[in-house]
Amino acid sequence: MSMRRYGRVRLLSCLVSLLSANCLIAGCYVDVPPGGPVEVSMRLTELLTDSDPDVRRTAAESLGKIGERSARHGLLAALKDHDPRVRAAAARSLGNLGDGASGVLLAGRLADSSEAVRVASALALSEIESSASSEAESLRMLHHQDAAVRLAATRALGGQDIVRFRGELVGALQDPDARVRQGVVAALGETGDGRAILYLVRLLKNDSSAGVRSEAAFRLGKLGGTSVLRELTGTAQADTDPITRVWARWAVKQITSSRGSD
Repeated sequence: MSMRRYGRVRLLSCLVSLLSANCLIAGCYVDVPPGGPVEVSMRLTELLTDSDPDVRRTAAESLGKIGERSARHGLLAALKDHDPRVRAAAARSLGNLGDGASGVLLAGRLADSSEAVRVASALALSEIESSASSEAESLRMLHHQDAAVRLAATRALGGQDIVRFRGELVGALQDPDARVRQGVVAALGETGDGRAILYLVRLLKNDSSAGVRSEAAFRLGKLGGTSVLRELTGTAQADTDPITRVWARWAVKQITSSRGSD
C-alpha cells in the first residue's frame, strides 16, 4: 500500500471512529479533529471522489450511518460511480437518509447492470418518503426488457409506505417471468385494495407457477373475505403443489377466524 493511500485510509478510519469514540481512544491522530456529525459528513463526502474505490465505498457506507441529509448530493453523485460496490453503498445510505427527493434517481438504478445495486436501490426506495415521480419511474421499470430489472421494480413498489392499486401492476401480472408475477402479486396485496381480489383469485386458480399461486393464496388470506373461501378451499384440497395447499389452508383459517371475531 502506498503511503498516500495509507494516509487516506487512516483518515477515513479516524473519521468513522469519531462517530462512536474519542479520537485518542481509537488511536487516531489528526491535526484538526472534525468534531460533530456535520463536519465528519463533509469530510466523508470529499472522500466520495477519492481515486481508491474502497475508500469511496467506505465513505458512502459511513455517510448512511451518520444520517446527515446534507450528504444527499454527494451520495446521489456516487450512484453513478463506475464501481458497483460504491453505487450499492450509496443507494443503501440514501435509504438511511430517508429523503424522498432521492427517489427518482434511486428508481433509475433499478436498471443498474449490477444485481447488488438493483437490490440496494429497491430496498432504499422502500425506506424513503414515497413520491409520485419515484413511483412513476418504478412503474416504468416494469416494462424493462431485463426480467431482473422488472423484479427489482416490483420489490420497490411493494415496499413503499403507501402502495397504490395501479393498472400497470395489473398489466404486469402477464409477465412471462414467474418471479416478476409473484412480485406483482405481493405488491397488489400490499395495496389493501379490494379490486385486487379478482386478479388474485384468477392467479390462484390458473397460474402455472406454484410460487405465484402460493403468493396469491397468502395475499387472499390477508385481503380476501368469505367470498373467496370456495376458491381457497378448492386449492387447499386439489392444488398439485404441497406448499400452495398449505398456504391455501392457512388463508382459509385466517379468513374464518377473523370472521368469527367480528
